[in-house]
Amino acid sequence: MYNLSIKSHRLPIQNKLIGLSALIFLVLIAFLIFFYHSFSTSLENEKKAQSKHLTQSALGVIQYFHDLSLSSELSDEDAKKYAMDALKYALYGDNGYFWIMGLEGEILLQPYKPELIGMSLLDWQYSDGTYPFRNIDKEIRKSGGWVNYYWSKNDSLEQFPKIGYVTYFEPWEWLVGTGIYLDDMEKNVFWTVAKASGFLLFGFVVFIFAAIIIIHYFVHKLSEQSVKDSLTKLYTKRFLEEVIPGMLENEKRHNRAIAAIFLDIDHFKKVNDTYGHNCGDKVLEQVAAVMMECTRTGDYCIRYGGEEFVIIGPCDDNKNVIAIAERIRQQVSELVFTHDDKEFTITLSAGIALHEHSQTSFDETLIDADMKLYEAKERGRNRVMI
Repeated sequence: MYNLSIKSHRLPIQNKLIGLSALIFLVLIAFLIFFYHSFSTSLENEKKAQSKHLTQSALGVIQYFHDLSLSSELSDEDAKKYAMDALKYALYGDNGYFWIMGLEGEILLQPYKPELIGMSLLDWQYSDGTYPFRNIDKEIRKSGGWVNYYWSKNDSLEQFPKIGYVTYFEPWEWLVGTGIYLDDMEKNVFWTVAKASGFLLFGFVVFIFAAIIIIHYFVHKLSEQSVKDSLTKLYTKRFLEEVIPGMLENEKRHNRAIAAIFLDIDHFKKVNDTYGHNCGDKVLEQVAAVMMECTRTGDYCIRYGGEEFVIIGPCDDNKNVIAIAERIRQQVSELVFTHDDKEFTITLSAGIALHEHSQTSFDETLIDADMKLYEAKERGRNRVMI
């Protein structure tokens, strides 16, 4: 028989675990997409709220200096100058600043482009030749609120989309505003969300892998318990039923037959009756140990029931199969057991059958092997028949 690792045939419960892992991964990806969308929308709203809050704070600064002019502590002109100076240097972030313009569109404060002061924003022209601010009448400008426009960054001539919040200071007829460059906001939101998603993904992946490893461990243990005989540590008949379909398919691809060796301990009932079931269990354990020692790692040793055993594995040479069965038979016959200072030995008989893939089912092969075992019993036991 050839070495065939048990890993080449997954049990149904293992396939279900793999499917569950894939499902968990897909749910995780869906959650991250939802998280990214929700978190990015939340951050965008927060950025806009921040812009509005900053503009209202700037209005508070202007109101402070206006109050000084009303109390005659400052002249109206000085109050305006100090207010503009205060906002001129109130820069924030990478490109954040405040600007002021009059109701007629004249620019009163532009920290990054002081050369524009005194010019009318109504004359501001986009690269496509349009004058966007001319479409906004005085009453709309006076009411304030959110505005969308294009503006260059610092010393750059390139124009970028921008959204800003504008508020109106009626005593001085000033429009005060600050804006957010949309590309800066999107970049900031992207990296913020990406980092948060990265940490979240890492945490989830660690958790999922840890959970899968733990689940796999317990599933493996439970699977072993469900398909391994607790006494002999051999596989059970249930395992045979689960592994055979995959094994048949695998060996059919390699054009190899599958050998089945049916083994039975001779006169085992007499052992139980004479020496007791505890002694019988020790016999079964020793026979199982011999089977595992004489077969290779990939050959399946199965306790079929009671004192009956089955060994299955791929085969293309009958002599190899017979040699394994004979080796087991010989070594079992050499075992010496002791009970109440009395020694006894046992023998076993074996029947061999080969499953050709033209046969309808593997059950027929097992029946053939069982018939050969019966023939070995009829011919005097302690022998191998094929």
